[in-house]
Amino acid sequence: MGYRSEVKIATTREGYDQMCERVDALSEGSGTSPLMGSCRKPDFFEESDGCVVFGWDYIKWYEGLLADVDNIADALNVIGECGLPYEFCRIGESWDDIEFRASCNNEELAVHVEPSVAIEIV
Repeated sequence: MGYRSEVKIATTREGYDQMCERVDALSEGSGTSPLMGSCRKPDFFEESDGCVVFGWDYIKWYEGLLADVDNIADALNVIGECGLPYEFCRIGESWDDIEFRASCNNEELAVHVEPSVAIEIV
């Protein structure tokens, strides 16, 4: 399993902070290096108008197989259940390996993520 993905998540600052707290709690004592948390920012992070977009490029993203990825998925579910909006976008290495989901009223977000494809002429 060597496939890599680009993953971006958009949510409110409150949603991001709650995700960090949840990932910290799930990762405590596991001996792993979490992908995000109170002491670690994701590889990509931008903030604008009370919202954040963050994520990772070229990452192995296998839900159900990697604990650190499962912790992020769990934290997303928790903020969604709390009524906080988010958008999740994962683009894999092939045309049909794209995943997008949103929760709550994601129109409230000042920043958005969505799959897109660019064709380059070289």
